[in-house]
Formats: sequence, structure tokens, C-alpha cells
Amino acid sequence: MPVTLRQLRYFQALVEHGSFSRAAQSVHISQPALSIQVRELETTLGGALVERESRGIVLTRLGRDAFEQTLRILDETLLLETIGKRFEDGPVRIVLGILSTLTPYILPGILDRLEGSSPRIDLNIVENSGEKLVSDLLASRIDAAIVSMPLGLLELSERELFVDRFLLAGRADRLASIHRTLGGEVNPAELGRADVGPLLTLGPGDCLAAQVLGACLMWRIQEVQRGAGSLATLSRLVAKGAGLTLLPETAATAEQAASPELHLLRFAAPEPSRSIGLAHRVAAQGQRWIEVLAEAVTETGRTLVSEAASSTGERPARNAAEPNCLDAAA
Repeated sequence: MPVTLRQLRYFQALVEHGSFSRAAQSVHISQPALSIQVRELETTLGGALVERESRGIVLTRLGRDAFEQTLRILDETLLLETIGKRFEDGPVRIVLGILSTLTPYILPGILDRLEGSSPRIDLNIVENSGEKLVSDLLASRIDAAIVSMPLGLLELSERELFVDRFLLAGRADRLASIHRTLGGEVNPAELGRADVGPLLTLGPGDCLAAQVLGACLMWRIQEVQRGAGSLATLSRLVAKGAGLTLLPETAATAEQAASPELHLLRFAAPEPSRSIGLAHRVAAQGQRWIEVLAEAVTETGRTLVSEAASSTGERPARNAAEPNCLDAAA
């Protein structure tokens, strides 16, 4: 009995929803009908794909391998069904995921640059952490994602677009104290011994928070305060004297404009940074919208970085992606 696309789609729904009942609801069929299709798929493949447990289902070893192949097949099927879009002027409707710590700063510029593009691209934006965006991309819930690189996943194609360096942010008196203690060249790993108050970061689980903590290894752990939900919140807090934080260049200009008391200090080379890139499923490789979107993201990111460099009295970073000074969390 040949494998059918219907069986694969039902199997994908079962894995993503974790139970037969929820999977059946998501594809608008009865639970017995879905069970029959999955059982026929198991018969064709020669073994059980899932094991039933009290809290749902668990993939078997065969099931894990089959699910990876299922995603590839369904990706290729989607490409075949939409292949005509390669040659159209649009509109191409794309679900784009963007890091929460990047979205408010980079999105306006991306939208401006996509106006009048060919093909015309209509974006539906999903804002989340890097880990969740990668998960959504692998599950085909979004078409592409702007995240920290590298990812190193065979199922995804990725390209680095620009480097987003980190700046030390705080009140002027705190930054002046750091200069007095550490001298003109400030290394992020030495910030803890400057004794200028706590380091504020985003909440646990955010990839930018992990990158900041990775840069400031010498900070006394009891003086690290985690929990802010956005860079805007962090900026307001440190502008009022609550401590220090690290801001990416892409956010620096906007947050300084919103909080005039906020001052920035550039680190000595090699500056801590994150590498920002565009990721999409391998099956989408070659579609025209990818090049158009990548160019819009690159130009917008480099513009923000150049503005931050000008405001701190430094020359802009190179226009090509540079090696990242931190492990780029997804």
C-alpha cells in the first residue's frame, strides 16, 4: 500500500498536537478516521510510529525518523503547489518570524524597503524568542525567521546578514565610574569588578539574555537581575539608575531617543555581538522573495548599526557579516 500525502499530513498533525483527539480536531475529521490513516501508514512503514501514554503520544525511534522525512516531503509538496509564485510579481504572502529584541527596531525599515518590491511581499509578523521561532520554522508554522546565527540545522537554510554589536547602557555617572576604574578600554568580562551596581537582563530563556551573561562572565551572580520583558523596559530602568545593561546597536538610537538620561559606552575590540541572519526551510531555496527580503533586512540592519556608531562617535561596523564574539543562541 503506497504512502499518501493525507496520511503524512495526519501524522504531522498527530505529532504537533500530541494526541489523537486534538489532531483530529485540527484537520477536521473524526478521531477514528485519523487513527485508521495513521495505522495504515504504520502498516506500510513496517512498525509503530507512536506509543500511547496517559498524557498523549510519544514517538518511537521509527516515528522520529519518519517524522523528519514527513516534514521534508510536505515541504517539497508545498513548493510544488506554489511553484508558480517564483515567476509572479506577487503578492507573495509570507509569515515572517522576528526576534522580540529586534522587531520594534528593524520592522519599520523592512516594511519601507519592501514597498514597491518585485515580487510584492505581504508580511504576517510573528514576534518571539529565537528558540520558539526555530521550532515554528521546523514545523512549517512560519515561512522564514530573522534570528541569531548560526543555527546549524540540516533542515534549514541560513545566511548571515549583519552584525549587531552590544553597547553598555546606563546613566552617565555610572559609565564615568567605570572609566575611572577600568580606564579607557572597557572589556565586558571585567565589568563586575567596577562595582557600579547590578547587571539587568531580560528574563531566563531569552537568547539575548544568555548572550549578555556570556559576555559579562565576571559579574557577581548575586548582582545579576533577570526578568525584564523587553529592551524598552531595560532601557527605562537603567536610565533611572537601577543598574547597567547591554543594548544591541539596532536598539540603541531608538532607546536613547525615548530615554534622554540613557548613555552608551562602546567596548574595546573584540566587541561582543550577535550575528543576525535569515533562516528558511531548505525546500524554499531559490524562491525570489527570499532574496528581496534578505536585502531589505540587510539594508535596514546596517542602517541601524551605522546610526548607533555615529551616536557613540565610532565608525560604523563593516558591511559584511563578521565572526560573532559570542555563541549565538537560537
